[in-house]
Order: sequence, then C-alpha cells, then structure tokens
Amino acid sequence: MSNQETTQLKREMGISGVITNVLSISIGSGIFLLPALVYVILGHASILAYIFCGFIFLFLGLCLGELSSRVPDTGGMYAYVRAAFGPMAGFVSNVLYGAVGVLASGALMNALADIAGTYYPIFKETGVRIIFFAGITVFSCFLNIKGIRDSMVFIKILTWTKVISLMILVSIALTRIDTNNISWQGFPEFGKVGEATLLLIFAFLGGEMALASGEEMKNPTRTGPLGYLIGIILVILGFSTIHLAVQGVLGDQMLANQEAPLAELAKALFGEVGFILILSLSFIAVWSTLSSIITMVARIVYAGAKDGLLPAPLAKIHPKFKTPYISILFLGLLEFAISASGSFRYLLILVTGASLILYFGAILAFLKLRWKNKSEKPGVFIVPTGNLVGVITLVTLAWVFFQLSTQEILAISLSLLILVILYLVVEVYKKKKPSTT
Repeated sequence: MSNQETTQLKREMGISGVITNVLSISIGSGIFLLPALVYVILGHASILAYIFCGFIFLFLGLCLGELSSRVPDTGGMYAYVRAAFGPMAGFVSNVLYGAVGVLASGALMNALADIAGTYYPIFKETGVRIIFFAGITVFSCFLNIKGIRDSMVFIKILTWTKVISLMILVSIALTRIDTNNISWQGFPEFGKVGEATLLLIFAFLGGEMALASGEEMKNPTRTGPLGYLIGIILVILGFSTIHLAVQGVLGDQMLANQEAPLAELAKALFGEVGFILILSLSFIAVWSTLSSIITMVARIVYAGAKDGLLPAPLAKIHPKFKTPYISILFLGLLEFAISASGSFRYLLILVTGASLILYFGAILAFLKLRWKNKSEKPGVFIVPTGNLVGVITLVTLAWVFFQLSTQEILAISLSLLILVILYLVVEVYKKKKPSTT
C-alpha cells in the first residue's frame, strides 16, 4: 500500500488506548457468571483452569503481539492473514471478523436492554427496546465519526469505571476469604480441567480486536504488541483474582447462586444495596465492551474495502475527521437491524467457531511470516523461541476447536465454503467486466 493510504487515518491511539480496549472487550458480562460456572465443574480446584487458560492466552498474546509489530496495518487478524496468504484468505477472514463483531454487538445491545429491564420493566417492551437500540447506535456512530480519540475517551471512562469498581469489590472480599474455600487435596481429573478451561477460553475471546486500529496507533510496531500483552496479562490476573475472591468468600454457596455469583458476593459484603451496585456495574461493563467492538469492527471492514476485497465506498475517509465514516454508518445500520430484529440469536452459533478459525489463521500467518522474513526490520517485536510458541498455540487451538459441537463445526465449515465460492464468483465477474465495456 502507498504512503498516502497508510497516513489517511489519524494516529491518535497510544499504548493506554490499546490496553483499555483489551480490558474493555475481555471483561464483559461473562465475568459476572464465570466464577460459579467454573466452580460447578472443578470445585475448590477451580483456579487451575484460570492458570491453564492464562498460559494459553499468554502464548496467543505473544504471537499476536509479534504479528501486530510485523504488520502494523489496520484490520488486526484480517491484515495478518491477508499479508501471509493473499486476497482469498483475506476476504474470508475479513467477512468472518466483521460478522463476529456485528453479531456480538447485537447480542450486547440486547443484554444492555435486559439489564435495564431488570430494574425498569419498560425496557422489556419491544418499542422501547428499538428506540433504545437506535439511541445507542446513533451515539456510537457519532463518536466514531468524530474520531478515535473521542471514542476512546468514552470507552476509557466506562472501562476504568468497571475495572476500578471490580478492584474495590475484590480488595474488600480478599480480606474476608475463608482459606478452607480455596484449598483442595490432589489433582482433579484432567478432563474436568479441560472442560473448565474451554469455558474460560470462550470468555476470554475478543481482546485481540484492540489491534484492529493499527494505522491509528502512534508508533504501531511498539504500541500494538506492548499494549496488547499488558492488556492480556491484566485480564488473566483480573479474572483469576476475581474468582479467588468470590470462591474464598462464598465457597459452596455458589452452587445455589449460579446465575449471579458476583451479585451474591456484593450482597454478602454490602447487603441489598450490593445487588443494585452490581446491576449498575454490569450495565457499564456491557456498554464498554459494546463500544470497543463497534469502534474496532468498523476499522476491520474499512481495511477490507481499502484492499479491494469489499465495496470501495466502505474505504472512504471523512475529509474533516479522517475516519472511515461510510464503514461506521453501514455497520451502525447493520448492528441496529440485527439487534432490533433479534436475528443474532440464530447466528450466534457461528461466533465461537469463526473466532477460533480466525485465531488459527493468525497463528499460521505468524509462523509463515517468521519463516519467510529471515532478516528482521529494526524495531520489530520478536518472540523468543517463537516457532515453538506458535506450534504449541496451534495444537492448543486445534484441541479447543474440536471441543465444539458437531452442529457448530458444520455451521462454520458451511460458512467458509460459501465465502470461498462468493470470492471466486466475484473474481470471475471482475475479470469478465472489462471485456464487456
């Protein structure tokens, strides 16, 4: 790509912005349910699943960190796959990545309305929900078009509100831990550790989307890897500490309160007012995740259009704000339609499988670009023993993928086939078009 193209977007995001987006996307609504779900599987030894999952994501983070330094372009995992394997793989990964973002946004908007409906029943009415979705969409598009700096100010406020609030809750809880609740004898069955780890992996998915704004980062070869690695380490430590606090205070009480373990923790510490605090915090947590995803997915679609894989108008940059405003508006309409219609529910089966396929493609790209580029450019972040790290990560991802249900594997396989056929049909049309003009 030309110099002019790569400098069209404003470089306004620093390391703190990348860290914030990783925390924002990863620490969502799942954190309010995970402690009980993992405890049901592993009991007192639950922390082992967090340690195992933490190592998996640390390895994945190292690979993606190096990729973000080698390929500092907008698009994140899409950009890495395209750089390594060409336009067809790029097209498939771009559409999958965009679809994951849109479906996740639809689910999160509905989650916001559901949380609000817990306290204000009017949010259970269809008309009110649609107005609510429209308001969220318009507000998000407005901030995004104005610039990534404005979006990040809002995301930082939401993200650090939830992070600091959780830290305060956990800090108080850690002083009231019953050590009997977090001690165990012997090693649990490996199959159960694997089952719990699989559950956690699905909760950790998404933080890498923070790397999608490569061309808006200051010094991207450093900002991307450093911000992402710090963010993923904080996520691993945060999830583990929250679980220890909940388990240490509640113990077997979590078995009777599987739907809201953090709410039970807050109630144990603060009484009935704790429930209201957790309800408010869960709303903030979901909104911050939603805001980060909406911001990043527009950059992914823009990157695909700029590379000629999606319709050209989606690559247009706003003349004043220097943002991909057509992509932002297009995705805003799509996310609103998906949220309002409820159709995301029928397609969520694709999200996990698509995410794992994208990870798999990114790690293959990591290995290929390493083997292809024997002489490294100055300033590029290089993972020590990276080939071994990449192979271990690949094997782990393959194991995780085959834990999916047959229905999920068939759904993602069919989606991949359709996307490959669509790409080939479009390419044939492009080649024939000049001869008919």
